[in-house]
Amino acid sequence: MDALRVFTEEPEVELWKALLRYSYATNIKRYFSENHIVPKEDGDSCINCISGALLQADEYYRASQGVSLQVRPLLLYYGTTNLLYAMYVLMSGTIPDIKCHGMRIEVAADDKPFIADTLVRFDNPRDGGVHLFAKQLGYDVNLCELVDWDLGMFLDSIAEIAQDFEECYTDRRSHVLLLNTVKTPDGDVEKVFLNEGGQEVFAAVEGLNKAFLTPQEVRYQQGGPYYVLRRKMAGKDITRVSYSGQPYLQVAHRKGKRLVTVSSELGMYISLFVLGSLCRYHPEKWNPFVTQDSTGERLLVEKLLYYARRMLPNVVLNAITGRTTIFVTSRFEPDSRIQPVGEHEVREIVRKAVGQQLRAEQARHVMHGSEGQRNGD
Repeated sequence: MDALRVFTEEPEVELWKALLRYSYATNIKRYFSENHIVPKEDGDSCINCISGALLQADEYYRASQGVSLQVRPLLLYYGTTNLLYAMYVLMSGTIPDIKCHGMRIEVAADDKPFIADTLVRFDNPRDGGVHLFAKQLGYDVNLCELVDWDLGMFLDSIAEIAQDFEECYTDRRSHVLLLNTVKTPDGDVEKVFLNEGGQEVFAAVEGLNKAFLTPQEVRYQQGGPYYVLRRKMAGKDITRVSYSGQPYLQVAHRKGKRLVTVSSELGMYISLFVLGSLCRYHPEKWNPFVTQDSTGERLLVEKLLYYARRMLPNVVLNAITGRTTIFVTSRFEPDSRIQPVGEHEVREIVRKAVGQQLRAEQARHVMHGSEGQRNGD
């Protein structure tokens, strides 16, 4: 997608202004016309569905900022559901026949200490909301065919909480590989820090062999090992970027013989459903978590809800407009013409310069020796 940077002192407010443009009938009709979409139902019905869903989403999101953790997940889930519904109708010109959420939860046994142990079951693939929305976002895997999911398997796919995830759940591994891009004279390379798993983890990154050469392990005396990834010439770019701008690779879950990659936005939406269902239908589990949590899991959940509130409306806006819109608080500055050089780059430059000088001296020595022989020296 093309990227558009929008300067604003209030990114969240500006984001919702951009979304609510599509709550006006004139703008909806213009969108249909510009994108060659012919509504399959009555035009006024489509317009009312889009406009009403967006206005309700705005109400839910604004309300979520003034309430406690007791009900915040529920408000964000319904707000996001309205956003995705409006996106679906606007981009397809079709009013979906949604009969249910398309998923349900099963509370984990009492001996399971974490909310992340809550089980998730998928159903109704034809008229369940999550399935229709996922397809509209480009996710074309039948979740109903995949079993043995719990909330942790969606939390572990969200880049924005990757480090918090591994600190909270010491027996689980994040399915996000954060990349540290290093510039070298031979091009950019990616550094990935892995405590364990190595090649097995990389094998679960779909498309890795089409984008990168075989990962190379590097060991230092200080600290643990890390891996170096070098991009292939004309290789496909499979990296993703978190809300903070951190590049990363998404690790798939193994379901039988299949690899199933869960995107951050889908992981967030399903996580909101699970958390919202717990606070709505299982206060016996949710209230002790909110008021008495001793594991630190509550901090992770609160961080997730913050990023969901900031990111998911932006995901919907990007899908509608077909470009990435980034709302920034820093003013425009011209690109710096002076690029800082790191220590490793200096060493490489010196090594090449010394090598060139030695080869030049050797060439002069050979040339002078040949001339001496011709002159009888």
